[in-house]
Amino acid sequence: MHPIPTHPPRLSTLVLITILGIVSVNMFLPSLPNMAKAYEITYAQASLSISVFMLVTAVLQVVIGPLSDLYGRRPVLLWSLAIFTLASLGTVLAPDFTTFMVFRVLQSSVIAGNVLSRAIVRDTSPPSEATSRLGTIGMAIALGPMLAPVVGGTLDQVLGWRSTLWVFFVAGAALVWLCWHDLGETNSTRGRGFAAHFRAYPALLSNVGFWSYTFSVGFGMGVFFAYLAATPILAVAVFDLPESVVGALIGLPPIGFVCGSYLSRRFGGRFETAHMVLIGRLISLVGLGAALPIWWLGSGSALSLFVTIPVIGLANGISTPAGMAGAMSVRPDLAGSAAGLSGAVTVGCAAAMTAVSGALIGASADPARMLWLLLGLALLSVLAALPALQARPDPAPQT
Repeated sequence: MHPIPTHPPRLSTLVLITILGIVSVNMFLPSLPNMAKAYEITYAQASLSISVFMLVTAVLQVVIGPLSDLYGRRPVLLWSLAIFTLASLGTVLAPDFTTFMVFRVLQSSVIAGNVLSRAIVRDTSPPSEATSRLGTIGMAIALGPMLAPVVGGTLDQVLGWRSTLWVFFVAGAALVWLCWHDLGETNSTRGRGFAAHFRAYPALLSNVGFWSYTFSVGFGMGVFFAYLAATPILAVAVFDLPESVVGALIGLPPIGFVCGSYLSRRFGGRFETAHMVLIGRLISLVGLGAALPIWWLGSGSALSLFVTIPVIGLANGISTPAGMAGAMSVRPDLAGSAAGLSGAVTVGCAAAMTAVSGALIGASADPARMLWLLLGLALLSVLAALPALQARPDPAPQT
């Protein structure tokens, strides 16, 4: 039997487990219409396989992080990937939609890869180096949503809607094998027990720096998702653009995110973590501040509205890796809990801003409304980032 590894995992392993968590959401999107036909359900019912999946992953992040602090990153990640793999086989074989949804919910355990990859980076790297490594992972996070629907749609067209689920099963099994051989335990403070862990947990919740990093990232992601919710409405109602162009417009922030993540990876080790966050948030504020006069001076053209939009992704690519690293650095002994809680808050901010943007633009398809909303969120993200400049990590409790 292969001995249990004692070394930290390769960065490529962390990238792969992160990608699987991302593509498991949107790679299946093109298959929803055909799944609805196969199970004889409405498209709205089929879309529950996405919305419920995302809701459960948000909740699981809060649970997975503390479990990994208590029992270690390796066992929690291996069990989570094993559950995902078996659940993926269950979705392939499900005879009806109810059975499918049971296994789809179990598939959400894959979010452990997103949470624990960040925690493992923090376990094995100082904050400045963690920012750079998380920038590499961030590039994968940006590319995944861009490429996964294309791959999923091709698989659906050529091999049928269940083929994507087979890919999930094979990928999950491959990653269980890879992590078994490559993922050594990185949490040196595990095993303190529930009592010691939860005595320390309030110190994380009361740490101003943690919430500063968390909400700066959350509002930044809120900018992105508010844009996603508004763009299809504005593109059709105001500019009468075809679906292909709408898709390209949605892809503008991820392009910027790839560039920002590269800059974060390139320069993350040269700046303080809090400074990297603030730089990214200020880029967002300045860029979106310029968007309003450009729109007003552009005679209402689509180009004048969307020309500055890549700055949303650029800002997030620079600030998000640093914000994640900073949130996990305020209490390194609770890095898993911090990764899970900050991730859940970020998802909550994204969901809330999606709803707010949809309601505002749905009531009146006014591009200026979207720009004012994005600018307001960018300002909130800057204000949220400021306390981290003065925050210092809390000392870990003695064991």
